[in-house]
Amino acid sequence: MPQCAIAFSGRGRLARAVALYLQHRNVPLIGLINRKHAHTTALTDLGIPVYSVSPTTWIEVCQAQEVAFIVLAGFLSLVPEEVVRKYPRRIVNSHPTLLPAFGGKGMYGVHAHRAVLSSGAQESGFTIHEVNERYDEGTILYQLRLPITGVTAEQLEAFIQAVEREVYPPIVWRLWQERVIQATASL
Repeated sequence: MPQCAIAFSGRGRLARAVALYLQHRNVPLIGLINRKHAHTTALTDLGIPVYSVSPTTWIEVCQAQEVAFIVLAGFLSLVPEEVVRKYPRRIVNSHPTLLPAFGGKGMYGVHAHRAVLSSGAQESGFTIHEVNERYDEGTILYQLRLPITGVTAEQLEAFIQAVEREVYPPIVWRLWQERVIQATASL
């Protein structure tokens, strides 16, 4: 049975939100981490196995676990090109700002929100996009735009993270249905 892999690098709050939503819809899940300090308990507490991956072991782990779809949820590294080629249109990411303006290497967490505020932008939000071989340049699937005034980068980050944890999981569920379940059914 095909599985959905949720990849994350840090505390795993977004990964956990996605996992809970998908678990309630009986989607088989695994977790993928790439940093030793990632909080694996975000998923293991839900009974979801978590595997450590490096650029050279992604494909091996995904194939062994029958992964059909990959969700980046706070994953802070570039996905290896081999993985992107193996899973076209089946790797998605939620980026904490509006793309393309505030994307690329180093644009994560509070750093990205500081860049937004420093630019004088009147709005921010987050972007859900397909993953390709470059940071934050894949096809944009969804953007939530929010007006911003009189907030700190830390406040903006906390607010966007809270909204992202509500909005991203149902979008992932829809994409799972469209790109895995319906595609499998038509074979």
